[in-house]
Amino acid sequence: MSDIKVSTSVPGIKAFLEKHFPVTILPLEQCKEADYLIADTFDDSQYRFDGVRILYTGENHAIDLNTFDYCLTHEYREDDRCHRFPYWHYHMMQFSDLRPYLLGERPLVTPEELVKNQTEFCAFICKNPKGKERNSLVRNLNAVRKVNCAGPFMNNVGFTLPREYRCKHEYQKKHCFSIAYENECGPGYQTEKIIDAFVSGSIPIYWGNKDVAKEFNPAAFVHARDFRTEKELINYLIELADDPVRRAEMINSRILQDNEVFTKADKELFDFFARIFERGPGAIRRTRKQRIFGELQKYYGHGLFRTIRYASRKLRGKK
Repeated sequence: MSDIKVSTSVPGIKAFLEKHFPVTILPLEQCKEADYLIADTFDDSQYRFDGVRILYTGENHAIDLNTFDYCLTHEYREDDRCHRFPYWHYHMMQFSDLRPYLLGERPLVTPEELVKNQTEFCAFICKNPKGKERNSLVRNLNAVRKVNCAGPFMNNVGFTLPREYRCKHEYQKKHCFSIAYENECGPGYQTEKIIDAFVSGSIPIYWGNKDVAKEFNPAAFVHARDFRTEKELINYLIELADDPVRRAEMINSRILQDNEVFTKADKELFDFFARIFERGPGAIRRTRKQRIFGELQKYYGHGLFRTIRYASRKLRGKK
């Protein structure tokens, strides 16, 4: 492969490509000069670009094979145009120094150390008010035992924690638990929230991806879906907080289901881009029909577009 011109504003992907491929990275403003564009669903640069389009998003957005030729998202999809690359993988690409901790290279803790060092009950650090399940737990748990809300949302500690991951980890490690709920639920949608709790030594309270146990050991965190009601979950947390022996067992448990996950993720991401670049910049994968649908999405929006498509199929007698 000769010099490959790629336009992207995603820093982690940019660094990965520069490390493994002979690429020249162009800013999005110069995307028309590129061979490939890597953009997300928030960015309208894809509509100014006629070459191979690659979607990257860490949000709970659906795969869009009408607008993009290839997709890097959280979804599980058997399709060579799609590659599962959830946000927590991207997060670990940017903070690779945290990988050894998740792989078990950390000192074991004792119940006595937990009693001494984890003097607070639960941490909640959030700026996004979205998430009714999360908001409900914070309110109801805080009514029973103090939840320290140190983010902009629901703040009750008198200061706002700086937006820096190291500060978040330092703050969380003083707490028995950290609320690690996703903003919303989607198949495979897995962000950095559970990771940040793990590396702080605080037990994550997780809700979101139903298949979280495929990647993370359920013995190492509290999965809200394991409880029939929120009240049952709250009672369990109070009981567990008062039992440092059980908490130490959870914190010392294996975190990842597969300790080769990072090696595999790096190789699979390399293979994904290698296939794209070997096909060349002229290998547009969107069909003519998909391109038309993509243009309709551009002008009419995804919601209206889906409504029109549904009505059209009904009129033609299709399900």
